[in-house]
Amino acid sequence: KRNVVIQNVTATTPGKVLAGINTNYGDTARFSQITIVNDGSRKVVVCDKYKGVTSGEPTRIGSGADGVNCLYSSSDIVYR
Repeated sequence: KRNVVIQNVTATTPGKVLAGINTNYGDTARFSQITIVNDGSRKVVVCDKYKGVTSGEPTRIGSGADGVNCLYSSSDIVYR
């Protein structure tokens, strides 16, 4: 189980994902005071969710805030 806190960060595109976590292992990612620059189409994913495996590559199962593993609200993310 891993728990990450990403706070007071400015991310500038190009970029794809700020964090990816394995929900089946109980991982969490908490975001606050995030600014994403030059992403008018909002393609940068804040939090990707995966089904982790012990061998091989994990399977992506979704993205976005869920109140359990990916922890943030729309007010935590600012686009500039």
